[in-house]
Amino acid sequence: ATSLLQGRMMRIVLGPSSLSRVGLVGRVAPLPCQHLESTSLDKDVPQHWQGVLSKGIGQWEYQGVEDWTSEEQAMWKEGTLRCKWGIGQVSIRWPIPDGVTFVALLYGYLPFIIPIWWALWSLSTYIRLGTPRFFPTFGLVIALGFAVVNEAVTKPICKLVMPASVTARPPEAVCKHPGMPSGHVLNAYTLMVWCLLEAVLDSLVHWEWCFAILLCMGPVPWARVYNKDHTVPQVSVSALLAAFMGITAYYVRKTRHPGRDQPWDWYAASEGMVNPHADML
Repeated sequence: ATSLLQGRMMRIVLGPSSLSRVGLVGRVAPLPCQHLESTSLDKDVPQHWQGVLSKGIGQWEYQGVEDWTSEEQAMWKEGTLRCKWGIGQVSIRWPIPDGVTFVALLYGYLPFIIPIWWALWSLSTYIRLGTPRFFPTFGLVIALGFAVVNEAVTKPICKLVMPASVTARPPEAVCKHPGMPSGHVLNAYTLMVWCLLEAVLDSLVHWEWCFAILLCMGPVPWARVYNKDHTVPQVSVSALLAAFMGITAYYVRKTRHPGRDQPWDWYAASEGMVNPHADML
């Protein structure tokens, strides 16, 4: 009688639905279903946030865990990967695991850093001298011009004529837009080829400048692949296109703007080596 009275009182206080959930009345009913990430991960699971433009463009984006690969979700559970950002279409995974990854991230931003540096250089010389230095100004025009051509013409054409398996970025990339060709590599290698031709074909060759140019821009394709923002075919095609664009930029400068000063005319660690074939080029 006492047990029966207690059961009736619990029905009045808790209600039949609550009792069925805790198993006091009838069969045990399951709790409401929750998303996999909410049960297997803790309450601080990363949720998508978009700063500018649309989701998946990777310009200023905090990627939600639902867009991560299964391996990355496993790393989140283990505590080795806390969040993923896409800034300037460079994927940043926090915490940065090692020094090599940090170097790859730095090289990923060189196609932005160099044009910004040249823009500041041109602006400062314009303020001081009344006219901007030709070299950084011409380089800035090259960088901006070919970047627009790549995004507005080359990438849309590649998307139309190539299969998605070729144009798609690696699944780990925050940016989900087509990656054929790589704009970062195209920009960096166009400037690298142009600068190398200017340095190697000048009347005085300063090898320290040639080395600095290669060290500064040469590893960009490796960085984009290592950081899983592009595939090897994407950066390879970009490098080939950039070689043609860099040669074109040098030809335009040589024929339309001859006799211009170069950076090694102002800053050089050596006296340079005479180029006997400079007058024929």
